[in-house]
Amino acid sequence: MPEIELSGRRIQYEVSVRKVRYMRIYVTPSGKLEIVSPTRRVEPFLRAKEKWIITKIEAIEKAKQLSGFPYLGRFYNTGSGEKFKVNDNMIKLPHNKKLESTLRVRLREIITPLIQEKTKKLNVNVNKVFIRKQKTRWGSCSPKGNLNFNLAMLALPPQLIDYLVSHEVAHLVEMNHSKRFWKLVEKFHPDWKRKRRELKEWWIIVHNNPIWKEILEGRK
Repeated sequence: MPEIELSGRRIQYEVSVRKVRYMRIYVTPSGKLEIVSPTRRVEPFLRAKEKWIITKIEAIEKAKQLSGFPYLGRFYNTGSGEKFKVNDNMIKLPHNKKLESTLRVRLREIITPLIQEKTKKLNVNVNKVFIRKQKTRWGSCSPKGNLNFNLAMLALPPQLIDYLVSHEVAHLVEMNHSKRFWKLVEKFHPDWKRKRRELKEWWIIVHNNPIWKEILEGRK
């Protein structure tokens, strides 16, 4: 795999050559540098994006140093137990599928009243609500009026869960990210831009947390 030195770091990267007009660069949650490009000559582009790349990698390194299980915005020490139980700074986690099913119930209990509140205010109806282990997004809204939420939302602080519900319910009115859509979101969260930045940070945290990784990859 090719390497490039940026800010004194040797960084490996992978190039996917495709018929695209512009070069695109991604830093995966695990810290892998991926480039989609019409050519394999990408190093000038990487050097131009050096500051952005290093900032992303440093955020990932910081996330990897965090210990504990993130739940509703807090980091807990963990122990084993027959039932999921939160006590002060400790969470007891059951094993295998029992943990996943318990987390699904917990998330549904949290988001159901939020969905009811937002749909009533925007005068819209939701069809079905699904909780999934999504790999690329926190949530989505289908043209059929179905809302999909990522199980990993349980790691987030309550205000970010509220924002995500508001965001997806707003899509029941506007199935795009137009100015009108963001005006709807703004009714619930005037600081939505800040919350979007925080969600990017939490995405990195969740996908570098060993327990959440096992849950989302289906091994626990």
